Amino acid sequence: MISISVGHFLKKSGHKYLQEAGLTTLLGVAAGGYLNLMNWHVYVSDLTTDFTGLFLILLLPPIIFEAGYNIKKKPFFKNIGAICAYAFVGTFLAIFSSALMFYLTGLITTPHFTWQEAFAFGSLISATDPVSVLAIFKEMDADQNLHAIVFGESILNDAIAIVMY
Repeated sequence: MISISVGHFLKKSGHKYLQEAGLTTLLGVAAGGYLNLMNWHVYVSDLTTDFTGLFLILLLPPIIFEAGYNIKKKPFFKNIGAICAYAFVGTFLAIFSSALMFYLTGLITTPHFTWQEAFAFGSLISATDPVSVLAIFKEMDADQNLHAIVFGESILNDAIAIVMY
């Protein structure tokens, strides 16, 4: 609520140096610092078990269905080739390059990682969500095809990363 309220104020006041994503990150750092001062192990263990079930059953399906329901179908299917190329080829390249770098870093440093651990890390880290880019596209009235390509790629790369994991 704090992030939404202050983010709205920043947008209305025309603040150029701190965007909503940066504000949310700073609020997360502050909340993490506050939890670190408290006896956070008890709170985090209870919160983790409760939130996992709540998120997977109640919060995740509406998020996924909302993205598919509100997509503009004509630009999406018009650019399906580019979307699939960016999603599949780009995500596979990101997974393999991240896994290779993680594995090689493990060879240099003390904890040695297996290929399985490296690919699990690569698949988790490779799916990027361009939420802030899409928000800027919406504010700037960017080209509809560009918006469809970035949005479509962000939807498909999450699914690819989940399957690869």
